[in-house]
Amino acid sequence: MPPSATANSNSPLPAFEGLRVLRLYAQKHQKLVLQELAQVVAKLEPDAYSLDLEAAVKLSTLIDPSLPTDGVPFYRGCMSAVLVQHQPEWLRVLTRGRSHFLRRLSRDEISLFRQADLLDDEPDDVVVEWWDYVTGLVRLEGDKEKQERSRRAERLTLDGEKKRLKELGISLKPQWKGLDDHWAGFDILSYDPGMPDPVSKLIEVKSSIASPLRFILTRYEWEKAEEAGAAYCLHIWNLTKEPPILYVKSIADIQPHVPADGVKGKWKTVEIPVGV
Repeated sequence: MPPSATANSNSPLPAFEGLRVLRLYAQKHQKLVLQELAQVVAKLEPDAYSLDLEAAVKLSTLIDPSLPTDGVPFYRGCMSAVLVQHQPEWLRVLTRGRSHFLRRLSRDEISLFRQADLLDDEPDDVVVEWWDYVTGLVRLEGDKEKQERSRRAERLTLDGEKKRLKELGISLKPQWKGLDDHWAGFDILSYDPGMPDPVSKLIEVKSSIASPLRFILTRYEWEKAEEAGAAYCLHIWNLTKEPPILYVKSIADIQPHVPADGVKGKWKTVEIPVGV
């Protein structure tokens, strides 16, 4: 997002400034629509050549109409709206802190943030709130994607278990426990052959896009696994592959990776490699 204000730049700043000027004109010419205002601005403004009025008109639908037209606050509002709307891949680095985020930007892009007074070493509360707002939305989007991956993995296991039970001649259907009860300690209730009746099979489902492949196990999940014993297993889906690849792990497979509690503390989560 370079800050150059030339019409030939790929920067959003000419569009931001163009929209700001259009809204100032709209206050005086309330009967004109934005496209008509753009023609007026092009004729009357000496610096109209530096404004991307076409992009400004398109941008208008993203920007809160109540946003103050003062330069710096307006730029900040435009930047947060565009970042949140488009969610570029590198924006996720923001959850690691402002300095990590800035390292991913070009010199021109950093200049744009500087023009919006967002890079002070001792920022005021308004600036801190801006960064926290954008970071919070990024986290929400990340949580949404994580949830979608989890549900996809659970669906894969559910469909797979339906097929397996049918092949085994078991008339019972697997149940999607994780959908109804987040504290069940497992996601899918399925069955294995038993005498005289099928026996329960508790499946905790994990999805992973990490490299090397790994997943997070919570203490609560492990306690439920220990209670269930041999009836408990984990399905870990590698969602970086198409079709996804399933890894099945028993308690015995997982136990060597589960840490012991210390004298002064207890573990809550553990990261477990899949390929070991």
